[in-house]
Amino acid sequence: MKNLIYKKPIRAFLILLGAAAAGGILYCLATVSFWMEDSFSLSELSRSFETSDLFFQQVDSILSNKIQGQDNARMLETDGELDLAKQIDIQSYDTVGNTVQDMNTTYLLGDLLEFYENGGWQALHDAIAAASGDSTRDTGEILDEQSDILETITPVTGITLAECSRWYSDSAGYVEEMYTKLDEACADLYARYVEYTTVQDESWLAEAPSNLLYYIENTSNGEVYTNISADSYEEAVTAAEAEEAFTSLYEGERSFNIMVSNPDRILNSEAAEWFLQKRFVGTNEKIYLAVDTSYPVSDELQTWSDYYAQRETIVWNAGIGGAFSLLILLFCFGCSAAAAGKKDAGSPPGLLRVDSVPTELAAGLYLIAAIFYALIASQWQRLSGILPGGETLQEAVAAASAWLVFLSAALAFVRRFRAKTLWSNSVVRTLIFTWRQVNSSRAASGQLIVQYIGFFVLNLLFLIFFGRSGLVLVVLLDLAVLLYLMRDMAGRQSIYEGIHQLSRGDLNYRIDTQALQGESRKMAEAVNEMGESLCGALEAIVKNERLKAELITNVSHDLKTPLTSIVNYVDLLKRETLLTERARGYIEVLDQKSQRLKQLTEDLVEASKISSGNIELEIVRLQVQSMLMQACGEFEERLKEHGLTVDWQLEKEPAYIMADGRQLWRILENLLGNICKYAKEGTEVRITLRRIDGSSSDQHGADGAGSMELSDREGSHSTDAPAAAGNRRDLPGNVPTAAKGSRDRSAPAAAPEIMIELQNVSRDKINVEVDELTGRFVRGDLSRSTEGSGLGLSIAQNLTELLEGRFELAMSEGIFAARMYFPEA
Repeated sequence: MKNLIYKKPIRAFLILLGAAAAGGILYCLATVSFWMEDSFSLSELSRSFETSDLFFQQVDSILSNKIQGQDNARMLETDGELDLAKQIDIQSYDTVGNTVQDMNTTYLLGDLLEFYENGGWQALHDAIAAASGDSTRDTGEILDEQSDILETITPVTGITLAECSRWYSDSAGYVEEMYTKLDEACADLYARYVEYTTVQDESWLAEAPSNLLYYIENTSNGEVYTNISADSYEEAVTAAEAEEAFTSLYEGERSFNIMVSNPDRILNSEAAEWFLQKRFVGTNEKIYLAVDTSYPVSDELQTWSDYYAQRETIVWNAGIGGAFSLLILLFCFGCSAAAAGKKDAGSPPGLLRVDSVPTELAAGLYLIAAIFYALIASQWQRLSGILPGGETLQEAVAAASAWLVFLSAALAFVRRFRAKTLWSNSVVRTLIFTWRQVNSSRAASGQLIVQYIGFFVLNLLFLIFFGRSGLVLVVLLDLAVLLYLMRDMAGRQSIYEGIHQLSRGDLNYRIDTQALQGESRKMAEAVNEMGESLCGALEAIVKNERLKAELITNVSHDLKTPLTSIVNYVDLLKRETLLTERARGYIEVLDQKSQRLKQLTEDLVEASKISSGNIELEIVRLQVQSMLMQACGEFEERLKEHGLTVDWQLEKEPAYIMADGRQLWRILENLLGNICKYAKEGTEVRITLRRIDGSSSDQHGADGAGSMELSDREGSHSTDAPAAAGNRRDLPGNVPTAAKGSRDRSAPAAAPEIMIELQNVSRDKINVEVDELTGRFVRGDLSRSTEGSGLGLSIAQNLTELLEGRFELAMSEGIFAARMYFPEA
């Protein structure tokens, strides 16, 4: 699992699973809260349905629907049928105790509904709102001026409200009042009409069967709402008590909003508390309710009674589900936190782009997101009505999305903690660091602060004591400061340009200090002095290198003359026949050492010429396969002496490069010579020639896996030569190695390259860093017990670069490889 969690699909799955678990927790919590009346007390499970808030809410819903339905029918029907010709007086609409009908404000029901549907009501409503917002004119006057457009409906008299207003002294006030009443009456009637026509069943009718008997009387206007066949309140109570299946639920009378209950006809204390606060038809009402607790009729009470009987099972299942979801959530969070900022188990912690934001600012952004979700939660009751799905499901989705926000914030801080940027990328640290810098340069910063305070005080004094002329003085002072700042900025730009030119290698560049002053002048002079120092140091380095090269060349020439004489006289001594056997042994040693000294002298001269560029090149088109075969042919006997066999890995197609044949021969001669000297006897030498299409020489390993795994003839080469320490890089076959290149291998090549590689198994452990092997007089054999000058690899590298190629060395597990890259001809 440790390695699995670092894979992107697994991470995405854990995040989504955690979000689902968060939604599940809230869903289960909401379920438990619903059935336990928000108390989360197990004692709630022992309560009966008739003592629960759920029961009283359903009773309230049933009564409200029946009262609303009866009101709608009374408003819209005549003799039990919808009557569009019914007359509605908007002046007395929805008022209590007013029986006088004014025909000038009376409309037909059908006309009012048509006025709403055709958009006339909307135009009137908008006009009233616009006129009310105009504080410069009277609202009634504005509406009266637009009456011809707005009043597209007329009362039964045929006289418009605008015309009727002429009969009143305050005509504008009359128009405003009547238009407002027309607006309100139209909106309410149409809402009632829509509700009346969209009812899908008859349960709202008073005579429909129900598990609830009710008698509600509005004592203010005498309106009665009941499903009991009785002519008075007392008869209704008597008739309900005569029903054996029904039990009295509640009886009480409210006068001026003060309820007085009858304790003999209250089912339980919960009913007393509930209906004490609940109003149905106003502040003056009489209520009697009875309920059949067997719930034989199919209505809301029966449905929720059946659900309530299963509440214990639902609550325990929801509790277990919530606990299981919590465990899943914690598991997902732990795995996500463990994988935060990592690509795999061994990779160092990394950051995303968003993690570059300072820590405090990031925390502020996540805090804003949290506040946003809190605002949504506070408005959830209103928003849930316009969102799809049930309210609990919507809350679960909101919880899942809130969890994703929290998780992203938590993982961001985990990444910062692992990458050690939680503090280093914080605003507080920046402020502390800035303060330390300012404090460390108190003289300069103090001077700046004093100057700024002086500048501010001067501006203030000019404005206070000199009036308008002071404003002119302030402008002049500010312009002078602006000019000074611009000159200072120009000076700093000159300093920056000088530093930039020095960094690019133009050590002769000097900054013109005549136009500079103050700190800028001092900085410019310091930069100029630095350039002069660098020029002097560079000249000294060049001079030293030239002297070294001349010394090597002169010493080599001086040694060459006596050395030639020694070699010649040793040769003459070897021809003498009078020497004893011991003397001949001495002569043989002299011959070997003089030849080695001669070779070293020649190598020194050649290395000096190559490093100084004092060498002539004859560039021609060469076939690399032929050069390699010819070079190995020359070394065939030496390779056999050491038991070395050659494994050829050559391109089938001829490979051509532009190079000097003599110098390329010298490179191959040095490399093959090193193989003969330092390769383990009885092992294999691999010579590879490959055409590379791309920028990196690493590409040759794509189809050459295992090319560094050389072995001896018996297949058991020793592993007693571990890779040298140093900078490591991948070699073919995904073998970790150390490598040294003469150029940046990551740079893209302009054309395909020809790669020549010679690999061998080292006889002894190489204790020298691979970066140092191309230096002069450096040998892998630190004891220097073997032959060799330590110049072969240095000469090979320098010659390769003169031929516009690249030279690289690599070591891995006792395997030594030398590579050359040349542009293909």
